[in-house]
Amino acid sequence: MKLRKNKKQTIIAPDFNDIRLSRSLSKWFIIQTLLLVGLSVFSVAAIQPIAKYIRHDDIFDWSRFFIVVAIWVVVVGIFEILQYRLVKKHLEKISDMIELLASGNYGAKIKVTRFDVFKKLAKDLNLLSEDLKQVQMFRDDFVNSYSHEFKTPIASINGFAQLLLTDETLDEKTRKKYLQIIADESNRLTGLASNTILLTRLDTQKIITDKKEYSLDEQLRRCVIMFSNDWMAKNIEFSGDGISEITYFGDEDLMQHIWINLIHNAIKFTPENGKISVSSKVQNNRIFVTISDTGIGMTPENAQRIFDKYYTENRNSTSKGLGLGLSIAHKIVKLCGGKITVESKLGECSTFTVELPRT
Repeated sequence: MKLRKNKKQTIIAPDFNDIRLSRSLSKWFIIQTLLLVGLSVFSVAAIQPIAKYIRHDDIFDWSRFFIVVAIWVVVVGIFEILQYRLVKKHLEKISDMIELLASGNYGAKIKVTRFDVFKKLAKDLNLLSEDLKQVQMFRDDFVNSYSHEFKTPIASINGFAQLLLTDETLDEKTRKKYLQIIADESNRLTGLASNTILLTRLDTQKIITDKKEYSLDEQLRRCVIMFSNDWMAKNIEFSGDGISEITYFGDEDLMQHIWINLIHNAIKFTPENGKISVSSKVQNNRIFVTISDTGIGMTPENAQRIFDKYYTENRNSTSKGLGLGLSIAHKIVKLCGGKITVESKLGECSTFTVELPRT
């Protein structure tokens, strides 16, 4: 069983022999043990006085015997009742917290005190509650964004299609313009659906099976050419001189998603007359692909979250998307056994580096 703690995957109790008690629970058991030992020592020390008390004038006094037993039962009973109430109180807090989470009340917290028996469990439930709250927020944002992103192109397609059907006075140039809008919006819908399906598949995929050797440098050049109209329209200076000849063994279609997303983002967030460069090299049996731009950059806080699923940074009021592209690229790189990093300065530049194993 795996549990996330402080952004690290830690194996917890894979076997009963590996279970470790939390510090608070260990202290509780130590206190109980000391109390029981103290009670036992007191009982041993008090045996002779109690025996003398029961054998009054060398005659066994049953009434005194029952008095001693009653006192003993009361003392032990009080000890057990206090122990039961304390443990019950803490377990009720845990139970109430679990019921709140089960009912969908994410973000609820348990008040943890220094005397809690199950302090570690309470803290873990608080972390779980916070994580579930974040997941719910991401889900709500995704649903809202997804609905908006789908509704807008559908409305455009419907509106321009109605104009083409009803307005017979449209000239040929206007008709082609409307048809182009319909085609662009249809492609946008297709892209949204495809990215969502791909991300769902990557979430469940553990290994890449469809591998073959191909020219990675040629793939990079094809992706650059694919967006040539976009970067030429913004008069961006595009450099691919640093692309070295590299043969890579992997899934060519999946890898293309990485380069398309990174190059597309570089073009989108680079203003007119800016610069973009793509380079690749092999070092210590590792492949490094770097895509740099002189775009608007991002803050360190946004750079840390840029690969999160559904995270969109409002860097450009004209940008559209659900925050799926970089998340897809990150998942593909991770499946390949590599990593993707970003260095950025707000208002100056961004550099994405993809590191992949050579074999």
